[in-house]
Amino acid sequence: MGPPDGGRPIPIPKITNWKRVSTALEKIDTPNLNSIPNDIASTDEIDFAISALTNHVRTVVEESEREVPASSDRRKFPPDILELIRAKNAALRRASAYPTPEYRSRA
Repeated sequence: MGPPDGGRPIPIPKITNWKRVSTALEKIDTPNLNSIPNDIASTDEIDFAISALTNHVRTVVEESEREVPASSDRRKFPPDILELIRAKNAALRRASAYPTPEYRSRA
């Protein structure tokens, strides 16, 4: 079974706070990391350590995400606003590609 219209469900966009991820990964006293043995002697222990580290990183990233409202779509702006956004982006691209004083002042 699927959605009523037969299409795929619209994914909910998420934004990750990477500074929060970085800060959380600096903490070394966590249950996932404490479960990794100090002396790894077998391939099973290597697999376990990789799994524990992967789970830790996945958990930290998931806890640092937040959902973005679906209504934040740019296409809902009026056409004149979209044209201004396009012009601004084009000016910024020109200033970045060709850093002349004229292009910088336009940007």
